[in-house]
Amino acid sequence: MPEAIADMLFDIAGSKRPMRFAIYSPRWVKHQNAWGCRFTIGSPLKVSETIYGESSIQALALALKTASSYLYGSELYKDKKIGLYGEFGGDLGIPAPNCFLDIAPYPF
Repeated sequence: MPEAIADMLFDIAGSKRPMRFAIYSPRWVKHQNAWGCRFTIGSPLKVSETIYGESSIQALALALKTASSYLYGSELYKDKKIGLYGEFGGDLGIPAPNCFLDIAPYPF
């Protein structure tokens, strides 16, 4: 697996193990004829997805936005069980997509 270009660890209420979010360098995917940017979100969400774009920047931006949707849209977030630095249910350190502004801070 390639090395992540950026990552962060989220606190999970009731767990001693943090949940890792990582994003990987965009790569040209010939069979898709597009740039692909992979991201992973560890347990307990367990998400691994590649998002495609017409440019590497677009793929990267869309991957970050998609990952943000998974995080802010999760039951963990709604139940205030995911957070940073011991604070739960608030800012996760990445912008939230506009559709989550009623529950999450900072639009994307």
